Amino acid sequence: MVAKMEERAITAMKKAIIIGGGLAGLVTAIKLATMDFKVSLFEKESKVGGSCRAIQLGGGYRFGLEPAPMMMPWVFERIFREAGSAVDPSLRFIPLPVNSRHFFYNKSIVDLTADGEAMADQLTGFSPENRTGFLDYLYAAQTIYEWVEETLLASPTVSWTDLLRPGAVKSTWKMKLLQPLDAFHRRFFDDARMLAMMNRYATYVGSSPYKAPAVVAMFAYLELVQGVSYIEGGNERLIEALVRLAQSRGVELHTGCAVDEILWSDRKVTGVDAGGEKWEADIVVSCIDPIQTRVSLLKDEQYTPDMRQLSCSQVVGLLGCKETYPVLHYHNYFYPREMERYYIDLFEQREWPDAPLIYVGNPCLYEADRTSSGCNLCVTAQVPASFGLKPGQFELYRERLLYLLERVWGLQGLSEQIEVEQWLGPLDLQEMTGAYGGALNGRAFHGFRAAIRQPLKDRKRQGLYYAGAGAYPGGDQAMAAISGLHTAHLIKQEEEKKESKLTPNG
Repeated sequence: MVAKMEERAITAMKKAIIIGGGLAGLVTAIKLATMDFKVSLFEKESKVGGSCRAIQLGGGYRFGLEPAPMMMPWVFERIFREAGSAVDPSLRFIPLPVNSRHFFYNKSIVDLTADGEAMADQLTGFSPENRTGFLDYLYAAQTIYEWVEETLLASPTVSWTDLLRPGAVKSTWKMKLLQPLDAFHRRFFDDARMLAMMNRYATYVGSSPYKAPAVVAMFAYLELVQGVSYIEGGNERLIEALVRLAQSRGVELHTGCAVDEILWSDRKVTGVDAGGEKWEADIVVSCIDPIQTRVSLLKDEQYTPDMRQLSCSQVVGLLGCKETYPVLHYHNYFYPREMERYYIDLFEQREWPDAPLIYVGNPCLYEADRTSSGCNLCVTAQVPASFGLKPGQFELYRERLLYLLERVWGLQGLSEQIEVEQWLGPLDLQEMTGAYGGALNGRAFHGFRAAIRQPLKDRKRQGLYYAGAGAYPGGDQAMAAISGLHTAHLIKQEEEKKESKLTPNG
């Protein structure tokens, strides 16, 4: 009992600094605070939230920058439960009857849903082989998800050796989880539309289906079996609830205070330089991209990132329109004729695709209060991560996207309907999220590297950890939250190991 009391006392003295106030940062801060760490969180913007922040444009149009479907809402219930609190009553996860609507060049439209009967109706236009393949695929995707849940989601992955747990290697080989996602899908489908929709899951981790491993098919199970939700009032409601939880657990939030440098000595972090002051800490968790951390916060002048290894970035258009478009659902995807060419442009040629896969978010379908009239659309197209643009490239791409949506996909008069708009590119996203070159998922989730990607713990500096999309695969909100939970658990485990050596019975 005495030893345990000493352990708790030692842990209580530990100071942790979190860099970045996005989802991963807030969750890491909350979890560490409940573990008796003294936690300070630094966010350079005036408000926390990262890509979940709301943006208000003229005319009463309100936007969110995180258009990804909301999966695994139980993750957020877990955060509150482990913090010893009931789920915030303002948080309501509303299931979507249609996960996403998909538009193809042959004018066919497919709605993906977790409703079995509705999906059966959607598949009547496909061959018997593809309909049967779809059911077999769901079973295979469930098996993959169960493996991921047991191997990757249950506990932190510190290095590739953590994947050598009993049965993990055998399961990986048996299920061919490291074969390319596209090759995995061709075991079940030969219809170009089915392949396009299922290969799209590689874009959730900013990667190519020809290089990303089959394990990415776990997202198909989450969407097509468990279903997709949205948060009533937008993702900013989630941020507001997490801020209240963090403050109730004693987390100190420093907004408008950028961290300029991570301080370290003798291979151990000592704190950070932020807001013109030096802040001491035993633990530092960077929730911005690990690559950007190394370049800008650790001042590693010998390190030059390989842009060819980065995940893709995006062009984002926030459009406040005077009229609505009934053909649109909540999440919408518009597919180019040649999907293979699209991925080659992105990941081989590193060019902005002339015929991109376009996503259009239409949240006012269920939340009319996001706009005083008409609709607010979030248009995104993936482009390579970059630091420089050709003269006029951004303006031309805006025109290209609007042209395709109007003339090819039938959103008639879209240009004339736009009342307010704001466009963001790779450098804007880097500024807002800390992602190096706007690569929102850090290194691309390609090949064997996907299994041994950037760990949650820094290899060279004791006390430095990472959380967020750049350190953990998956670009949705739940995966960002899981990364925060895992990083906090890892820190606790390592601190307890060190403390056990200091106690009389250690």
